[in-house]
Amino acid sequence: MSPAYDLINTRLHVDDTDFALDKGLFKDKFRSKRQELSGHAHQHDFVELGKRMGMNKVRINLLLTPFLSKQPLAETLISHSFLTDANKRAYLQMISTKRNFLIK
Repeated sequence: MSPAYDLINTRLHVDDTDFALDKGLFKDKFRSKRQELSGHAHQHDFVELGKRMGMNKVRINLLLTPFLSKQPLAETLISHSFLTDANKRAYLQMISTKRNFLIK
């Protein structure tokens, strides 16, 4: 649940699963109902992870909130990066897609 988790978007270069979670978040293979329906980790899965780690609900929400809303600074940084225009578009699309997986 580190805010620095996606500072480098390896998905531009490596074909990996959503959130690099090919083995899931939990040893017991827990998946929320939303994840079962969509096939993607959802915020409920990350909330459950936080609970199992002993975090209180306020802290979990504080950590998840930035990932559930648009981050204009991220868009600005990507637009000013040295990535090719195609990679910039891909990066922005990936951010939007992952955010949508979390909130829908």
